[in-house]
Amino acid sequence: MSALSNTCTETYESSAARPSGLKNLFSSLMREIRLRRAMRELGALDDAMLHDIGLGHGNIEDAVRCGRR
Repeated sequence: MSALSNTCTETYESSAARPSGLKNLFSSLMREIRLRRAMRELGALDDAMLHDIGLGHGNIEDAVRCGRR
């Protein structure tokens, strides 16, 4: 699940180097597509397989979006 976490550590110093609003929108859209794909793949697993990795059907979205604690 840690491969799905996208934390940005970059800083932009000048306004010319800042990404455009369109780029941010596209990036957010692509991240949401990746998250939903992961949730769909985990949702397809049976209860025994989810139990093996410490998840249940009720906490798939939380695990994908926030990681397991």
